[in-house]
Amino acid sequence: MTTPSLPNYATLLLEGYEHQRESALLRTEMESGPPKQAKIRSRVMITRTCLIKLKSIADFQSFESWFANDIQEGALWFNYLDPISKTTKTARFVGGGFKASPRSSAQSSWLVQAKIESWGS
Repeated sequence: MTTPSLPNYATLLLEGYEHQRESALLRTEMESGPPKQAKIRSRVMITRTCLIKLKSIADFQSFESWFANDIQEGALWFNYLDPISKTTKTARFVGGGFKASPRSSAQSSWLVQAKIESWGS
């Protein structure tokens, strides 16, 4: 089975983009002296807060269909173009959800707020 891709009509914006790396370390407090730290993971999960721009109500409806069907409500992994590195990465939606709002009274564009996660960089 091929990994689905974020649709072409959906643009990941640099605005609001955040990158949070989980720790690969185990930290142990000591009775005296500095805490000990040891690397316990070779790979870590990266969580990214992002905004996805959709240019029309039709694009928003298509995005909802892609989310529900192609990536099974966010459970499956998908490919996307990272706005920082300009490379293709694989991610999934954290907790299988997102928040969307129209950007104008005519609903001519939409903004989707989401958290996605991926392994490694």
